[in-house]
Amino acid sequence: MNSALAWLEVFRRPAAETAPTYALFFDNPTDPDNSMKTTVTLIEDLSQLSELDAAKRRLEPGSARCKELKLEAESVRERLPTAILHHYDLRISKGKRGAARMRNNTCGGCHLSLPSGQLSDLRREDAALQVCGYCSIFILPEIVQPEAAQAVAPVVEEPVVVKKPRKSKAKAAEDA
Repeated sequence: MNSALAWLEVFRRPAAETAPTYALFFDNPTDPDNSMKTTVTLIEDLSQLSELDAAKRRLEPGSARCKELKLEAESVRERLPTAILHHYDLRISKGKRGAARMRNNTCGGCHLSLPSGQLSDLRREDAALQVCGYCSIFILPEIVQPEAAQAVAPVVEEPVVVKKPRKSKAKAAEDA
């Protein structure tokens, strides 16, 4: 149950079922009736909501731009599942951030190093939404810059110089 969304199954599981099933119900893109989002769109929506909330905090509460951001945030909130919004709003109500990007293998909220298992989960393409074990913030994966990855200069191999071992003073005196 490393995933932040693993607790969602508890609410969606039938009452008669005793053994937990860990299938994420929103990860089935082939189901046309499924109103839940895939993990990628869920992470994008949560990232967008976090950015909108940060922009609203920097503005005056009564400004026109703040009202525009509130309307845009409401449209993003409609796309997110209720359980995730509840966790996010709980963090916001305490005056903390609800979601943050991972940077240099650390949590963007508390800046503590993440466990290696959680880092490998975040780097996978089919990564599920993760929660920091220290500050309980939603961790969003790093943004990979495709231009930066291609801009790396090719490695030029330099010839290796092999040094001869030095003769000891005793051997040098014997040879002379």
